[in-house]
Amino acid sequence: MITGYNTDVRHGNRVFHVQTEDKGLSNPKIETLIYVGGEILDSYRSSYEDLTVAPPVIESVIQSRMDEQHRAVIRDIKNGKYDLTPPDLLEQQAFNDRPLDQAILEFLQQEGDVDTLELVLDQPLKPAFGSLFKVQVRARLCQSQSPVAGAEVAVKLVSSLKKATGLLSGKTGVDGFFVGEVQLPPSQPGQCAVVVSCTSDQGFDEVKATVVAV
Repeated sequence: MITGYNTDVRHGNRVFHVQTEDKGLSNPKIETLIYVGGEILDSYRSSYEDLTVAPPVIESVIQSRMDEQHRAVIRDIKNGKYDLTPPDLLEQQAFNDRPLDQAILEFLQQEGDVDTLELVLDQPLKPAFGSLFKVQVRARLCQSQSPVAGAEVAVKLVSSLKKATGLLSGKTGVDGFFVGEVQLPPSQPGQCAVVVSCTSDQGFDEVKATVVAV
């Protein structure tokens, strides 16, 4: 079974949690669940049984399919597939209690007319306590796929029992890439995860990975 993906996606005034996991060779399916407020909103399942016909099964191919399915669901969310507000009320909602420029941006995002930022992993994040953690992410626009240069990247260690700790920060290069390394502490109380966030004029996105013990 391959390590999955967990991403929080903010769209409008809601936060969607997207979880994608491999069900294993005994049940060769890739499952993506979408949560809002702790409840499952929707789910997607795809089979990779075709890869098991002629062993050995190449894990990198399964990982690639997982990544594509995970990103496709995130694109659907950002493009407004799960918006609850009727179209004729979108404009009224967008201009309530927010600065004008923010309201306009959110309204256009809901309408699907803004090419928003997304954070892409070219390889899974695998943080482990007491080890060197390498961060390699890419910021791009979800529709045009154009790289986002100069986006602010922040890497934090979050815990269920302790205040979040900043580990690393910087900006994406002209190609949209950010690469860095940081030494993780030997241990931390509670359940812990590394959160990589990215912010620019084109939007915000983040990815999370649970920290495991070596």
